[in-house]
Amino acid sequence: MPATLRRLDLTPSERRAASRINATLSVMPRLKTDGWRLELGQWASGAFDIPARTVTAAWLRHRKVRVETIRIPSADGGVPLRILHPPKPPRGVVLDMHGGGWVLGSAGLNDHLNADLAAETGLAVVSVDYRLLSESRGILLQHAISDCAAAGRWLVDHAAARFGTMDLFLSGQSAGGHLAALTAVTLRNENRLAAFRGCVFLYGVFDLSGTPSVREAGRDTLLLNGPTMAGDMARLLPDRDEAGRRLPDVSPLYAEMRDLPPALFISGDLDPLRDDSTLMADAWSIAAPAELIQVPLAPHGFVHFGGPVAAQTLSEIRTWLDRTVPG
Repeated sequence: MPATLRRLDLTPSERRAASRINATLSVMPRLKTDGWRLELGQWASGAFDIPARTVTAAWLRHRKVRVETIRIPSADGGVPLRILHPPKPPRGVVLDMHGGGWVLGSAGLNDHLNADLAAETGLAVVSVDYRLLSESRGILLQHAISDCAAAGRWLVDHAAARFGTMDLFLSGQSAGGHLAALTAVTLRNENRLAAFRGCVFLYGVFDLSGTPSVREAGRDTLLLNGPTMAGDMARLLPDRDEAGRRLPDVSPLYAEMRDLPPALFISGDLDPLRDDSTLMADAWSIAAPAELIQVPLAPHGFVHFGGPVAAQTLSEIRTWLDRTVPG
């Protein structure tokens, strides 16, 4: 059966606020890549890092959220993790993969969101500082995939001792949604997914060959450069043709759907990746309950830009997590 579909209802004032944010985005340069290089423009780094810079140590203390950074072992050098501990012993743990097109961002990118999540839901958040793709350093997409899988294995093995709970969740935004979905499939294949109670995917990328809305994206796309999106994703895997980019080791939409936990998908009406969420939610529902929330007037990455639509969406996510945590 298809996923449960719901649209957020926006008031006239919420629509006006969303339109003002979109008007600002409409005059900004769009994100486009030249291969995997990190030269994506200073505007992109600023847009992604401004929210993170507002999260100070004093603000975290005010929220009674404690930050811990560790490095876990892995087959090829270890993976840094950033852990946000809630004020009280955690009810569960969220393993979070940040966005940034596989080439930008860090585990601290979502501090402003994850600290609120920890403080308001009582869940610890473990954010993965996976390796970012780089031509000059020879870092490939598979390195990021491997780092996130290693973090998932570590959490399964250490959650009980470190956090006092085995109620686990996976979460990811954009490229992080792609990595989180692949992590879920990997852990499922290794019989390690049973402790995960749910997954939250915000405007994820699930088909690296390009879904219809990606292929049809035009020049009016906000934040992302619509006309080059399909080509940009193809450059992530230069050794593969289109059929190869659809293989389940890199495109979770084509993975076997079985033995998965419930999932919440979030997509924006103005996001060229909206078909990824729709198709993945329907595919996921073969294996487990899947809910898709469609957000009007929302471009890609919209929860980072503030305003009432972002606030309402984040409230929906917290409610879903509260409902999904056992007990």
